Amino acid sequence: MGMCIDVLIVDWDHLMSVPEDQHYAALHEAGTSVDEEWWDAEPKHPSSGRPQWFWPAPPAVGWFGKFDFGDIGYSYKDHFWAGERWEEIRSFVEPGLRSAMDRFIDPLFWGGLEYMPDRDADAPSIVPVDESSAPSDHLLWCRPAAVSSLKRLWDSVDPELGSLRDPFGQYARADFGSLNDFDAFAGLLRGWGDVIGQAELRGWGVVGLRC
Repeated sequence: MGMCIDVLIVDWDHLMSVPEDQHYAALHEAGTSVDEEWWDAEPKHPSSGRPQWFWPAPPAVGWFGKFDFGDIGYSYKDHFWAGERWEEIRSFVEPGLRSAMDRFIDPLFWGGLEYMPDRDADAPSIVPVDESSAPSDHLLWCRPAAVSSLKRLWDSVDPELGSLRDPFGQYARADFGSLNDFDAFAGLLRGWGDVIGQAELRGWGVVGLRC
């Protein structure tokens, strides 16, 4: 099944008020509390297989929300393969969209690697996901400033997703790995767009935890 990922949007000020050596414990407790009675789920059935949000309801403090990617995306390997599918088709995508997609998925699927020189040489810079490496027990560590940059990129990518269908159908390796269906690929991207949008709306950050 591979390693799974819990994705949370968090009030960064609240998180930073917690001692650094307790960050993971606080986030892990939040992420695994999904079955407790004080969660409000949309929709009400966590096993529905569809993407959904979980929000803490009173008396819990509303400093986080959890996004469940559903059947596609609960395993980190889906996010990895989304990056692989993009690598296979990116050369056949219009340069402006290619640059925006590169920078949008870089921290989400490629682990925040430095951009290759030919990837976005003429594109405006994006705020780094973090000034230092993410904690070793996190898959993603994205401060509010980086979220705002990612939201601007997503706003340019979202309306153009449909134009990726033909390159995906022609050049993605459907015989290798997973996430070989374009609708699943686009759905995973839209899930990340929702995560970034909800975080940016609140001025929050985003974290991804190994689970």
